[in-house]
Amino acid sequence: MTTALDIIKGALRRVNSYQSGETIAQPDAQDCLDTFNDLLDSLSLDKTIVFGSNEWILNWTLGKKIYTVGNPTNAQLSGANNTGSVGAASSPTFSKSWPNITGTLTNGSNIITGVTNMPSNLVAGSTAAYQVGSGSILSDVQNLIPSGTTVTAFNAGAQTITMSANATGTSTGTDSIGYTVPGDIPIPRPLRITNGFTRFNNLDFELNVEQTQGEYASILYKSQPGPWPTVAWYNPQFPYGLLNAYQTPGNNAELHLYADTILSNVTLNQVVMFPQGYNRAFKWLLAKEIAAEFGFPLTEAIKVNAQEALNLIQDLNSLPAPASKYDRALVRGNRADGGWITHGGYR
Repeated sequence: MTTALDIIKGALRRVNSYQSGETIAQPDAQDCLDTFNDLLDSLSLDKTIVFGSNEWILNWTLGKKIYTVGNPTNAQLSGANNTGSVGAASSPTFSKSWPNITGTLTNGSNIITGVTNMPSNLVAGSTAAYQVGSGSILSDVQNLIPSGTTVTAFNAGAQTITMSANATGTSTGTDSIGYTVPGDIPIPRPLRITNGFTRFNNLDFELNVEQTQGEYASILYKSQPGPWPTVAWYNPQFPYGLLNAYQTPGNNAELHLYADTILSNVTLNQVVMFPQGYNRAFKWLLAKEIAAEFGFPLTEAIKVNAQEALNLIQDLNSLPAPASKYDRALVRGNRADGGWITHGGYR
C-alpha cells in the first residue's frame, strides 16, 4: 500500500536528500506534499496523463437548459466572483466569506448540536452524495464524519444539523466542519466532459458535448423545446462549470455524463492507488519539482527518467485517430440492387 509520504520519500531519495529509515521533518514533509498536490493539479490538465473516465448518472430537469456543474466547498466559494441561483440554494452571493460550521459531534449520533455559523447556503437533500437532490457534503477537522456524509436536514432555531451517517467519535470541545454547496449537476467540477447520452425507455440517445462556444452561439433559438437535449457546450468556469444544453428537455430523463478522472489532491498519510507506471512517474516528476524548488542539482538521470516515465503513460493514454465515416447514401453506386428483398434496402 503506497501513501503520498512514500512517493515523497522516493522523490527525496532521487535528489539525495533522504536516506531509507530517516525521519522527514514535518515542515519539510508538508512543503513536499504541497508541491506534490500542485503537480497533480497540473497533470490533470493533460488529457494524455489522465487514466480513464468517470460515468455520472443523473437526470435532466424539466424545462431547464443551463446547468451549474460542481460541488465546491465553502472555502472555494469564499471570495469567488460568482453570483446567482445554484442548485437548491436561493441566490447565494459567493463574493463574501463563508466560514466553517462549528458544532458538537457525539459518537454514534447523526445530529450535530450547538451549531454556530449556520450558513444560509447550506443545502439539505435526501439522495446520496454527487446525485441530483443530494445535500451539502460535510468534512470536519477532527475526522469524525465519515467520507461522503451529506446534510439531510437542518434547523437554525434549534442549532442542529442532521447527517446521512453517524459520527465515528465524540468531538473534543467543538469541531470545525466544512461543507459543500451542490450545483444543478452536483458532481466534482470536471475539467472536461468528454461524452454523454440520454437514456429513455431503455434506449440511449447520443448527447454531443463537443460543441464549441461558437457552435452553441450560432444556434438561433436556444430555448427550443424537445424531449431531451441533443447537443451541449460545457463552459468550465470556476467554482461552478456551466453546461449549456440544446434542446430544452421536456422531461426528467436519465442523463449519463462522462468526465475525465481528476488527479485529486491527497493528504500525507493517505493511501494512493494509481495504475501501473504512475508511482514511478510521480516520484521522478516530483524529484524535478523538488530540485527546482529547493535548489538541488537537476541531474541528467532525473531529467531522462522523468521524461521516460511520462512518455510511457502518455503513450498508453493516447487515443487512436478516429476512423472517417461516410453516409452510405453518398457512396452507393447507381447499379440496381437485386438483393433488396433480403435486407429491405437497409445496408
